[in-house]
Amino acid sequence: MHLMLRSKDGDSVLMPTRSKVAAIVLMAASLSLTGCTETEPGSKAESGSHDAASSSPSADLYAKAPWRRQVVHLLEALRTPQDGTYRTWMSDDATYWTETFIYTPRSANEPGWDKRDQQGEVVTYPAKLTPAEKDLFFKSLTRDNRTIASTLTVVRAEQQPDGTRQDHGFTFKVRTSDGDWLTGTATGHQRDESGKGKVTRLTYDAKPS
Repeated sequence: MHLMLRSKDGDSVLMPTRSKVAAIVLMAASLSLTGCTETEPGSKAESGSHDAASSSPSADLYAKAPWRRQVVHLLEALRTPQDGTYRTWMSDDATYWTETFIYTPRSANEPGWDKRDQQGEVVTYPAKLTPAEKDLFFKSLTRDNRTIASTLTVVRAEQQPDGTRQDHGFTFKVRTSDGDWLTGTATGHQRDESGKGKVTRLTYDAKPS
């Protein structure tokens, strides 16, 4: 309905009723809210693609180095060598005493100190070590149980040539409980991508003597 009013010059003027005014106000408010919630064109798509890229397995360096887990598991297991779980990733079976392991001893009381090469590394035979020597050997690998295995990060992965005993090798960095970062090299061979296999080298960069 409309109200009929007279203007000063005598012309008739149609005025909207109160209900008509309220309807117009409600419509304007609705349009305003719709405009406020609309995103910029392409903003949602860009955000989604960024999230997808950041969580993509191809962006994860570990995806290219599944065998990293062998070294992580080994370092964790060597913290409690008495339970023997480390043998999943390191052989010290006397039946296979020729199995070698390369590491970097820190002092003269650790196995192989006097046989180190120019990089400070030595080839040792875990199955030949006495219990006391093996204890020192394990503590050297874990840096007195200070390495935090879960922080081990692959710096550079390198596939080993066909025909070699190892099928993977990589340089890494790992943090210690006192906040230091160690760098080193690991090699080994894997049975599958679940972390099973043997680590045959775990060396840390040695400071020049």
